[in-house]
Amino acid sequence: MKGSLIKQHRKFKNMTLEELASGICSVSYLSKIEHDTINASEEIYRLLGERLKIKLIDINEEFDEAIYNNLHAWHEASQMRDFTLMDELHEECTNQLNDNQNIELTNLYKIVHTRHQMTKIGKTLSDDVMKELSNIYDGANPEYRFFFHKTIGVHYLLSAELKKSLKHFMEAEQLMNKLPIHEGEVYFHLALAYSKIRSFVESTYYAYQALEIYEDHLYYQRMVDNYIIIAINYNSLGVHQIAERFLLKVLKAAKYQLPVTEKRRIYHNLGINYINQERYSDAYHYLQQAYEIDTKETMFRSSTIYLLALTSYYSDDLSQCWKYIADGEAESEKENLLKYKHKFYILRNMVSETTLEDSFMEKLENTIIPDFRRLNEYKDYKEFVEMLGNLYYEKRMYKKAAMYYKEANHYRETQKKDLL
Repeated sequence: MKGSLIKQHRKFKNMTLEELASGICSVSYLSKIEHDTINASEEIYRLLGERLKIKLIDINEEFDEAIYNNLHAWHEASQMRDFTLMDELHEECTNQLNDNQNIELTNLYKIVHTRHQMTKIGKTLSDDVMKELSNIYDGANPEYRFFFHKTIGVHYLLSAELKKSLKHFMEAEQLMNKLPIHEGEVYFHLALAYSKIRSFVESTYYAYQALEIYEDHLYYQRMVDNYIIIAINYNSLGVHQIAERFLLKVLKAAKYQLPVTEKRRIYHNLGINYINQERYSDAYHYLQQAYEIDTKETMFRSSTIYLLALTSYYSDDLSQCWKYIADGEAESEKENLLKYKHKFYILRNMVSETTLEDSFMEKLENTIIPDFRRLNEYKDYKEFVEMLGNLYYEKRMYKKAAMYYKEANHYRETQKKDLL
């Protein structure tokens, strides 16, 4: 197994076989060492280790069940965001692997450690880490590959690269079905990713799959997360009363246990629900409660301000609407949020009744709608394609109106073409 360790570190350091072998052994001999077809002398292992800056002699390579179980417990703690337990198991696993160089345990440590860092810091992976994990992949066992796809999927979910994220989560799901592993997180992340790309039927299917596992394990926080995803999906599918029941159920059941950030999310989505039901007084009530809870999620904050402006517009409270538009424009400009720059621009023109002006229609057609498609914001894409169709109809440009109505009705085909 030393050969696999040598190969991994050589690739990570961008060394060729020739560079590593130079002055130590022949290239063909090193290739045989890396493929574990021969055992070299301790002197050669020592020299190779010195060049790679790793220890290759007097090491324990036995598979240790206790270390293996600790690594799995550490990964589970990361899933549950139990930071105290994560740090304890991080230290314990690190100490245990100082005296054990079993390649399978070492590889598993690297992937679990990567997940630990992402969970604690909330940032995507560096190119060096991605390269190191990818170099391990070809020679790794199915378990490592499962954790690899799950971890890289989270990386792409954090960076909003949803097509890549889905690809890795689907790979993880296929591997999980062949392993003695049955966890809810793969299904949860599939539900989340599908919801983000507005594939609500697929998202709901996976959310129920995840919910079943989380209910068995009484993982309360993730149960709430999945109920919210299901409610958002029902909202988006137009099943507003069922979505409302889900959200109110979670809010009532978790009144004293929900973190304030989750309460904000529920208030926000209840606001969307009541806008869809044209119950603007109820929508404003919950959106205002969401607005009063601070959040570091700038996109989420801009969304709440936009919905308050929209609710004020539908309620004919135009002075309040203009106030929220001004706040939202400043916020989206400050955080450089293209989506909300466009949405506030559209709302400003709706309130000003200037949507039939050529300059507005040209920007909507040639800039805003293509941007929403590029950003994978298909709900907004459909809404504003339909709006453009209505504007052309009002101008009696029926051929162009029909073209955009057709695109709005078939936007799911556009979405699948973009994402598959």
